[in-house]
Parts: sequence; structure tokens; C-alpha cells
Amino acid sequence: MSTRNERELRLGVIGAGRLSSSRIYPCLHTLPVELAAVCDLDRQNAERNARKFGGQTVYTDPEKMLSEADLDAVIVCVGPEWHSRLAIQVMEAGLPVYTEKPPAISSADARYMLETSRRLDKICMTGFKKRFAPAYRKARSAITQDDFGPLSLLSIDYACGPSYANDPTNPRSQFLLDFCVHILDLSRYLCDDVAEVYALTKDETTYAVNLLFRNGALGVLALSAHRDWNVSTEKVEITGSAGQFMSVENSVQLIRYAGSTVVDWHNPTFSTARGDSLLETGFQPELMEFVTCVRDGRVPESSIDSSYRTMCLYEAIVGSVQEKRPVAVEDADA
Repeated sequence: MSTRNERELRLGVIGAGRLSSSRIYPCLHTLPVELAAVCDLDRQNAERNARKFGGQTVYTDPEKMLSEADLDAVIVCVGPEWHSRLAIQVMEAGLPVYTEKPPAISSADARYMLETSRRLDKICMTGFKKRFAPAYRKARSAITQDDFGPLSLLSIDYACGPSYANDPTNPRSQFLLDFCVHILDLSRYLCDDVAEVYALTKDETTYAVNLLFRNGALGVLALSAHRDWNVSTEKVEITGSAGQFMSVENSVQLIRYAGSTVVDWHNPTFSTARGDSLLETGFQPELMEFVTCVRDGRVPESSIDSSYRTMCLYEAIVGSVQEKRPVAVEDADA
């Protein structure tokens, strides 16, 4: 009899909407998985994706899929208001789970996911793709090298087109939660957990955020929903000790300096306009991480433990905006 480590994982996907259809399903053929089940409330969407991507069985009820499909793991790619509930349902069914970002719509919900993961000893991973983009992996590696010296400053300019209505009843419409949470998580990945934030906003579409990391480094985030999608929307600058500096643009192009000398770079030769490279922008590597962790039984890079901390940072920013003062970020280890 073959074991799970010897055969392709039987994967179920909950969600067959626009994001999953363009970013998740197209990566599956590169992974050691078989698409055993597709589930969506809209049966036509589920049938379409099963037909296009080789899904074996179609469901409209996640509970029925979990009880019938004989799965090894589940991917959840639906609205963030459903992430916590479905992830817990999957883990309670005895399966590891991956959800798209954010892990939940509150740190309390993310904490419940974390507690469930620990109680059941089941993998729960969040799709924070920027941790897996090759350029940011290279940047993180450089930061840990002795010659880069202690980190001193992180500066990020992150923007999007005018897509967010900031409807308080719809998490998918909220600029800070749905879009900027990527950058909040990236800040923690590159630098450290954050001790304190001071944030200002303009109509919830523009934020200026100061960060004090626990390692003493400083951070500045400029976040805006007033740019055109067809121009540069992401610029990250990282400064270490004297002369040590890196920049990453649009998740894919890195250049590192020692003084005025270029000592490293990452510059793909093909177009990655609007994030369409599923490898360079991190979608394929993060899914490979999930599958590998399920096979090996190890904790993923973007585990629910880490994602919970990102949600604590998000809520500290919200609190700082509301209170108009610096706010301490909850220490998850305290």
C-alpha cells in the first residue's frame, strides 16, 4: 500500500471565484497533488473549475466534501469573513488547511484558529505570498548575514488603484485589511515583530504608519489607494549598517549595495506586469510550501502562529488611528 509521502496528495479546494481561478488552480499542475474535489456555493463555478483544472468531484457544501472526498489537505480561497470558520471546520475534520490572506477578520478569530491548530496538531497556513517571492526570500537572507549589520530602517511605499469602498460590513472592501495586510506581514517577515505603531489615515484610503520593531529598527509605511494599477505600486527599501542597502520593486526586482557597489541582484528577464508571474510573486512557492509541510509534517513559513501576530499588528494600527496616539502591539509570547 502506498503512503501519503509516496503518492500525490488528494487536495480539496473550497472556492472557485476570480482570485482562486487565476492564482490558485493554475499552480496545481506544478505540485505533487491531484485535485480530488472542488467546492463552491455556485455549482456552475465549481463545475467550470473542475472541468478546466482536472477536478474529480464537485460539491456545493464544504461539510459534505469533507466527509465524502477522502482528502489529504484543503485549500480555502473565499472571502476573509469565511476563513476562520472554514479553517476550523477543516481542522476539526482531521485535515491540514491553507487559507488565503488574511487568516481572519480579527485577531480574536485568528487566535481561535491558532488554538484549534495546536489542540488538534493540524497545519493551518495563511497565503501571505510575499514571504515566498524569490526577491524577498533573497532580501531576508541578506538581512541575516553578518556583513549587512544590524537592521536600521525599513521603508515601504505600497499602493493600488481606486478599488476599495471601505464598506464596514464587507471585509473584502477594506483597503487596510484586504490589501495592506500583505505589507504588514512582509514587514514582520523582513525585520522582526513590531513593538509599537503610530498611524494616521485619510478617509481609510491613505495611511502613514511609523513602526518600532522589537529589535530596535524603525519602519515607515506609506499606503495609498489612489494610484493607477499600471504604474509601480510597490517599493521596499531596507537599510542595515553604514553603506548596506537594498531595494525591491514590485516584488520581483532586487538590487543590493555595499557602499556604491552592486553586490547582488534579482531581475527576471520576462514580464511580470500586474503580478502575473505566479512564481515571482510567490503564489506557486507558497502552495508548494503547504504541500511540502503536509508531506513532511513540519510547520509552514506562514503558519497561523505567525499570521495571528500579523493580525495583532493590523489591529494596533487601527487602534492608533482611532486613538490618535502610539499604540503597543500585543506581544503574543507574553
